[in-house]
Amino acid sequence: MISIISSCTRTVQLERDEYRLNNFEFKGNKEISTEELELLIPPTQKPNRRILYLPVTPYVAFYNLGKSMYNETKITERLEKWQAKLNNLPNPVNYDAKIERKRKKYQSKVSVYRDRLDTKENWWMKNIGEAPAIITESAINRTSKSINEYLYSKGFFDSKVKYQIDSVNTNKRIKITYLVDEKRPYLLDTISYIVEDRKVDSLLKIHARKSLLQRNDNVDFNNIDAEKLRIESLLKDNGYFNFVSKNYISIQIDTTDYIKRGFKVNLAVNIRNPAQKDQHDQFTLESINFISADASTDNSQKIDTTNVELNSIRYTFIGKKFPAKILDKKILIRPNQLFKASLVNETNRQLYGLDQFAFANVKFTQLPDNKLRADIIAPTNPKYTTAYNFDLNNINNILGGGASVSLRARNLLSILETTELGIRANLEGQPGLDSTTQRSRELGANLALNIPKIIFLSKFSNLLSLKSPRTQLAVSFNNSKQRLFERQVFRLTGNYSWQRSKYETVLISPFDINLINTPYKSESFEQVLLDNPNLKVLYDPQFVSSINATYVFNNQEQGKNIRARYLRFFVESGGTALNFFPNKDKINFIDQIFPLDTVKRAYFRFIKLNVDFRKYIPINKRDSWAYRLNLGVAHPYGQNQAMPFEKNFFIGGPNSIRAWRPRTLGPGSALGTTINNRFSQQPGDILLETSIEYRKYMFRFIGNWNAGFFVDAGNVWKWYQIDTKYNQANFDWTRFYKEFAVGTGAGIRLDLDYFVARFDWGVKVFDPAKATGERFVLDNLKLGRNNEYFPVFHFAIGYPF
Repeated sequence: MISIISSCTRTVQLERDEYRLNNFEFKGNKEISTEELELLIPPTQKPNRRILYLPVTPYVAFYNLGKSMYNETKITERLEKWQAKLNNLPNPVNYDAKIERKRKKYQSKVSVYRDRLDTKENWWMKNIGEAPAIITESAINRTSKSINEYLYSKGFFDSKVKYQIDSVNTNKRIKITYLVDEKRPYLLDTISYIVEDRKVDSLLKIHARKSLLQRNDNVDFNNIDAEKLRIESLLKDNGYFNFVSKNYISIQIDTTDYIKRGFKVNLAVNIRNPAQKDQHDQFTLESINFISADASTDNSQKIDTTNVELNSIRYTFIGKKFPAKILDKKILIRPNQLFKASLVNETNRQLYGLDQFAFANVKFTQLPDNKLRADIIAPTNPKYTTAYNFDLNNINNILGGGASVSLRARNLLSILETTELGIRANLEGQPGLDSTTQRSRELGANLALNIPKIIFLSKFSNLLSLKSPRTQLAVSFNNSKQRLFERQVFRLTGNYSWQRSKYETVLISPFDINLINTPYKSESFEQVLLDNPNLKVLYDPQFVSSINATYVFNNQEQGKNIRARYLRFFVESGGTALNFFPNKDKINFIDQIFPLDTVKRAYFRFIKLNVDFRKYIPINKRDSWAYRLNLGVAHPYGQNQAMPFEKNFFIGGPNSIRAWRPRTLGPGSALGTTINNRFSQQPGDILLETSIEYRKYMFRFIGNWNAGFFVDAGNVWKWYQIDTKYNQANFDWTRFYKEFAVGTGAGIRLDLDYFVARFDWGVKVFDPAKATGERFVLDNLKLGRNNEYFPVFHFAIGYPF
């Protein structure tokens, strides 16, 4: 350890005017946030990263290690090798998928080795290590000027930025303080648009309310640039194909008498005409061609070409043929239509969303008389693709894992559909009926058909044609086995889904049918079920049918720490299928093919609602707060008066109240069912759950390491219980608020971009199963593993919410 620390802190050779940067800060800024100013500091002028704020910089040691392995001769030889392979590739007249794959590979290799020569850094230095933070006063001065220029661009025309350098310890280490004096900002007063083209002027006046420049706002050059782009987008949506803002828009700022006017200025937006013209040209689409080429076709093969014309669009299919009728609904541009950039972009998005094409791009050719020819180029995806997935998990300290393989076939039925066949196998820890965790073996298979429209409802499908509509028909079989029992589930589902907006998704499932059987039960388990009728019904053969609907709003952006919200609303009605049969309590043909319980307990009717709300609030570029409120209610009705086991609410576990093991909390303040003096899984009809979590960036090594500090609270309750043993499980308005379980804890998360590995430790604070007055249990915390209040460890993939 001593040698590692010494290597991290060893002296770096410095030139006469160079310093080691220890830290920097800003002082004096009021309106411009420190986080905003930090973005202006170049990466080379930021201090070296440390681990847990210790005074050591291990990444510098890793960088020096990589530097010792840098070999310019070897890198040059490899560059020449890959460059020669790239140069020797043939250039066929027609597209050749194999050659193009090789070309991409060789180009990537050439780019990597050329970059290593240019930067004098190898993979280890770039990805693991970090160059010593060496800075000169001239670099500090340049950054100070950049900060001042940024303040000027935000309307602080009189701002001043200075810097102060202080020595830190020895070895020429310094701390930089940027002294920011913003002064008073300049504000917009009169905003005018001077447009030479009358037609363009009229168009801008119609959309004047959408202007991004408003009176009394700061003179912000970012807003001014955004207004230029808004005008450009508006004109390009009205036929002005060649309009580019930087060529035709200029800005004039009049600061005359700005002090008398309270630091207010006048701004003029000038829009010029093209040289030697009295107006801008508006373009109309003359012809549209759709061209798809089968990327997997070998040049040596004879290629079939099919030409189809529909609604004035010419379709050319080279190799694979697609239904022009469906494609026609995804192509929004039409002949004799004014050029509209938004329709072009939406056409590209719609075609790409079909998952039939590698990409879609519209190429325009200018013709005489302000006409355009549009060629939609869409190379096809492979007809068949396979995917393999392997994962590890840890449930209650039992290591498990799984593997799956899936085959995707495209357009087999010639309706632009995708067909997916999947097989999976898992071996993992699973909550048993008692508090132990059992080894569970799971085998499953599924077949799904995804169709890019709403089938059987043609009028509705036409209305949603631009909302990425999909119909999914799926069938699956799952067999899971653990020590006490074996369970089989056959499921048949049909789903309609569409994008209501960029952030909103709607899913409606007209039918979700489950046939559930438990063919094997151990003798000890059979005895437990005989002694507990309420538990027995959950393991009898079952027929569960339902219809459900889900609405999701989610404005999160992958990989970005932004203010965002997530809302999921779910409603389900179970047993609805029974209403369509003469006997409202059973289905005769189901009884014949599936041995259901003779006392009619295997048919279920219920209503279920669930609302899951989450909010994410960034503190700075990397740290954030996350909140969650999860509410649910399920009400069984009909002859059975019971919920199917899979439809109950459960609480506790890595994505719930983390101080409790999976599904072991509740219901209410009851102790619940026990098997061999151990607690069973605890289902509930009512769910109240909330969490708050602080997420803190720590350091980067292989991936981003983040810390999490959380508080979870909640419980589940029953509507009612016949057995008096459960009287504390019922939801009671007079006491439910006293039965909230509360847990707290901390965790470490490794973010590898493609997945997050999470390690959380939860500690009980309030335990509702204890007697009133004894529910605060944090003071019972002990580190002995046999202690009831030992911290509960969870390993999971992904964030809890």
